[in-house]
This record gives sequence, structure tokens and C-alpha cells, in this order.
Amino acid sequence: MANIDAPFGLNPVEKIGSGPSQKMSEYKIAASEDAIFQGDAVMPDSGFIQQAEPANDLLGVFWGCKFDDPTTNKPTFKNQYATTTAVADAFVYDDPYQVFEIQGTSGTASQQTDIMSSNEIVTTNGSTSTGVSAMELKMTSMQAPGAAQLNIIGFSGNSERNQIDAAGHAVYKVVIAEHVYSNV
Repeated sequence: MANIDAPFGLNPVEKIGSGPSQKMSEYKIAASEDAIFQGDAVMPDSGFIQQAEPANDLLGVFWGCKFDDPTTNKPTFKNQYATTTAVADAFVYDDPYQVFEIQGTSGTASQQTDIMSSNEIVTTNGSTSTGVSAMELKMTSMQAPGAAQLNIIGFSGNSERNQIDAAGHAVYKVVIAEHVYSNV
């Protein structure tokens, strides 16, 4: 059975090494920033964060935010940041040893030799109805480990999403190779 094409951005699944996994830290999103969806990779932006772009160091993965709604003046929690005039507190998985799952792009077969290679994220807008990211892992022109944003360390444990075949869309386990905290 072929893998389904249903991107979801980056989903935290485990951690390399010991210690507590899946801890989030708070960062600020500037008022009127472009949309950020749950599962989007994010990068620093002048003391704030924004949706990441290919070839930039990553801070981590956005998982939701809170802000005072400018219309109701009430605290609001969402799994996405839609452009608003309010500054928001973002929750980000920022541990350099956090392992994530991400779907590979269309049109490229998945293969065992993808393991221990790296590549960039492919940015796209997520779903405004679910708030979930649509970022994927670029599967063409694979690079040496550490030469791009994400290092592939394996395939998903989900038997319906880890088929190594010509159809592509496999879900990979990755770590952030180009992490802003990797040299701290």
C-alpha cells in the first residue's frame, strides 16, 4: 500500500539521549507577522520568531500561541498564529535533540539511502481551518549529514506512512541539523 499524501509539518515524537523530552519554551511573535501553523519550523527574527525559510538556521517547531484578542480583549489560545495586531506568546519545541516526523515531498521515491542524509524544508501555508502546517521535507538533491536544515535519522514507526517505494510521501524521523542552539 502506498503512503498517503497528507503533510502535517514537523511533529515531535521522541528525543535523542536521555532526559525529559518534548519540552517547549516561550518566544514572542511580532504583531502583524505572517501566519504560523502548528508544526511549522520557525527561525529568529529581531528578538521575535517567524515561519522559517529554507537555508536558514532553525530555532525549533511552533506548537501554538496565546494572545489577547484585539476584538474581545480576552486571552486566546490557538494552535496557529493568524496575522493579528497583537503580540503573541509562542510555544516552541526548541531542544536541539528533539526528534520530529515530517512527510517527504511528492515526486521522489523514498529509499533506505535517504537515512543519514539531509535536506531543506519546503515552506507552504498550512490549513486555516485546522491550524496544522503543510511543511514537507525536500526529497530531491539530498545532501551530506549536517549540510542542510534537517538530518534524516529513520522512517516513521507508522506502518501506513513508512513505505519505501516509488510513490514517495514517506514520513521520516529527523533532527534539526542547522539549529541556532547547536553551538551554545
